[in-house]
Amino acid sequence: MTITLFLILLVVGAAVGYYSGLVGTGGNLILIPAFDLLFHYLKVPENEVVKFMLAHSFFITTFTGLNVSYKQFKVKNIYVKEVLFISLPGMITAFILTELIRKGNWYHKSDFDVVFFSLLLFLAGRMLLYKPHDSTATTENRRLYYFPLIGVVAGIISSFSGIGGGIIVIPILTDIIKIPFKKASSISIGVVAMLAIPITASYLMIDSHSSFQHILPLQLGYISLTISAPILIGVFSTSGLGVRKAQTTAPHKLRLILGLVILILSAKMVYGFFKIKPMILQ
Repeated sequence: MTITLFLILLVVGAAVGYYSGLVGTGGNLILIPAFDLLFHYLKVPENEVVKFMLAHSFFITTFTGLNVSYKQFKVKNIYVKEVLFISLPGMITAFILTELIRKGNWYHKSDFDVVFFSLLLFLAGRMLLYKPHDSTATTENRRLYYFPLIGVVAGIISSFSGIGGGIIVIPILTDIIKIPFKKASSISIGVVAMLAIPITASYLMIDSHSSFQHILPLQLGYISLTISAPILIGVFSTSGLGVRKAQTTAPHKLRLILGLVILILSAKMVYGFFKIKPMILQ
């Protein structure tokens, strides 16, 4: 790895850590486009690139989510019961679907791009066009009734998009169940971390006959420790700053930040579609 690439990955990790601590979505919105560019630059085979992107994204997210959740615990903004009720069924769903993706060749890059872009537009709309409801919250018992279903949906979205489930957890918790945004973001990052664990475990397993075992330096399964290390250093250095900033930032501003980041990534995806289209027509 060159010094330039190391520094770029370090900066990406710092952005992911700060952003995750600030809004509670895990940072996959930044990681997925970054890994898309990186693995094409490293000439990862097209039929394997989605698996490498998802594997690295969730490997980083496991540590990011756990680290941010610990920071939330230190500022007394942690909700263990809610996280478990959502994440446990989601973990089972995510692992089963990830195994199907990892062991097959049916989920192509074009399919992934459509899923990822559609979810970006959905979340951007929810974050930017949201109108505050009245302050009446859903009762505690009714919240718990919804949580396992939220977990299953988050597990499905995580497996196919790499976003981590926060894209659906935060809008449902804030807009439907009417949980305050800062509490919802804390629950979301805990769920994101829990969902990332079984997905990471799946991608760490690789068949002994696979021809892609040594495509990247220090690779375990589909995950390169050499690539992951500088990103994790960046994550750990800034996640606490993001959490502290979130405690003093108005909820509507946090939603705006999330929405604007998504719009920027959506623009990148649209550019990618138009760039690829002429190649398809040739």
